[in-house]
This record gives sequence, structure tokens and C-alpha cells, in this order.
Amino acid sequence: MTESALRLYTFSPAFGLPTAGPFGLKLEVCLRMLDVPYERVVADNSRKGPKRKSPWIEDGGVRLGDTELILRYLEQRYGKVLDRGLDPDQRSRAHVLRKMLEEHFHQVFEYELLVRDDGWAAMKRHLSAAIPPLALAVAGPIIRRGFRRHLFERGIARHSADEIEALGKADIDALATWLGDREWFVADEPTKADATALGLLAVTVRSGLPGPVCTYARSKPNLVRFVDRGLARFFPELPAQA
Repeated sequence: MTESALRLYTFSPAFGLPTAGPFGLKLEVCLRMLDVPYERVVADNSRKGPKRKSPWIEDGGVRLGDTELILRYLEQRYGKVLDRGLDPDQRSRAHVLRKMLEEHFHQVFEYELLVRDDGWAAMKRHLSAAIPPLALAVAGPIIRRGFRRHLFERGIARHSADEIEALGKADIDALATWLGDREWFVADEPTKADATALGLLAVTVRSGLPGPVCTYARSKPNLVRFVDRGLARFFPELPAQA
């Protein structure tokens, strides 16, 4: 990778994936769709980003956060456009799919990862690889309280565990029905919506989290095949799933 290559700052690898962050994974897929060279930089402190969230990029003198704003910049910067061949109906459906995944299902996943006790236990095992035990003992509860407050403000953590489970399973059912026996969600070739779906579903399926929604997602063969297909296509360097 050359010194002038775009730098992508994202969470460290986990679950056999190049990054634990679903939005970082989405952005990497889009960069590979656009054939834009980049260097992945591990940055587990998202507060260092320009919008205090992960991922973000540095491209020359430009620092930019938020995947949609980053992709808009990249299309203008490199003259390559995602989803160029979609018709208006496909674009509309792709937009709806992305928003459901990013604005609703992502909250469910974060709840299972960071609020549920079994999910938090798995998260602590991941964090322990990068954070010394004493520091994790101090920082861990602070991180967890921050996410619990964040999810309460966004809305999902205002519900009971049973209500969140029902909402998450409804999302999974909708995704499985939408995909059906097709390879991709919107068109014959992958789109930005597929990159978004791969980012969220890969961490859901591959994390092994014991929460009811993640477990339910793994029971949907077409969604598991979608994850396997997407990772094999865009990250051929990853070991094949047994």
C-alpha cells in the first residue's frame, strides 16, 4: 500500500472478520466495489474520528466520517459511482433496506452485544485482546453504560427484552423473505444495500452471540449463504467458513 493510499480507520478484527464494526465492513465492501485502494488502520477509540464514531477515512488532507458521506465523497473524488445501473424502483427499495438495517436492526444487534449479559461477556473477551485486564475492569462498565444510554436515547432500550427480541426477529424474517432464493437483495449484482446487509448480517451470523435474535438469524439458511457468498466475493483472503 502506498503512502498516498486512502486510510480507513475501523474497529479491530473479530469473529473471523476483518473488522468487528458492521459499518466499517460495509465501507470496505464498497471500497472494493469501487476498486479504490485503501489501507485499513485499527482504531478502537471511535471518539478520535471526526464525527466521534467508527469508521472514518483520511484521504490526503481530508478527514471524513459517516459511511454515506464518505461514499458520496469517494464517488466525486474518484469518479466511480455505486449502483449506477439501478432503476428508480430498485433505488427506492435499496434505500428502504439500508435504512431498516442501519436505523433499526443495528440497534437490536448492539443491544444483544452490549446490554445483554451474555453478549457483554463475549464483548469483554474481544476487548481483552487489546485492553489490559485492570484497564478493562475500569473502562468496561463505563463503555457499557454509555451504550445503554445511547440505545435508550435511540429508542430500542426503552423496550423489554421480549419486545426487543420480537422486533429483531421481525427484521430477520423480513430480510429472509426479501432475499428469498436470490443471491443479492436488489439486483443481479451486489449493490450498496448488499454491502450494508453484509456488514450487519456478517457480525450477526459470524459472531456466535447467544442472544435470541443472533441465534434466530443463524437459523435462516439463505441469510447464512448470503454472508458466506458476500465474504467469499469481497474478502477472498479470509479463511473459508467450515
